Amino acid sequence: MALEKVDSALLRVEQAQIICSWITTLFVTFMIVIDIFLRFVFNHPLPASWEISEVLMPYIVILGFAYTLTKNFHIRVSIITDHLPSTGQFACRAFANVISFMMCVMLSYWSWLRFWESFVIREEILAPISIPWWFGKLAMPIAFGTFGVRYIMNLILDIRRK
Repeated sequence: MALEKVDSALLRVEQAQIICSWITTLFVTFMIVIDIFLRFVFNHPLPASWEISEVLMPYIVILGFAYTLTKNFHIRVSIITDHLPSTGQFACRAFANVISFMMCVMLSYWSWLRFWESFVIREEILAPISIPWWFGKLAMPIAFGTFGVRYIMNLILDIRRK
């Protein structure tokens, strides 16, 4: 019962992240359209629209990783594993989940250090307006942290089913 509650809460976090990714995509798209319109009609583009979209790109790209894993939409090469017995398939999935979790832990830790360093020094991207660079760097520890938790949850659910 507790495991289902944790899985449900994790799914809500993943859905919130994918919604955040959609909203960011829409915002960047509208910003670029407005920038092009202002550039060609009034010869006065938005300041730093390129730099803003660059800072927001990680939110568009990596926030959906965990949700994609939950829905089982990641690309998999299963030429060999499809021909294994169920125990072999389980062992391969478990191994992949453990290795992937460890990679996510390392990426989360490393990206947190990069974010924190950027936040402490108040790093800004070189642009006509002040844009905090650390904001873009914050997406990676959030996304890879959730991604890692999803790998562990998949491992636990596989073990429970077995």
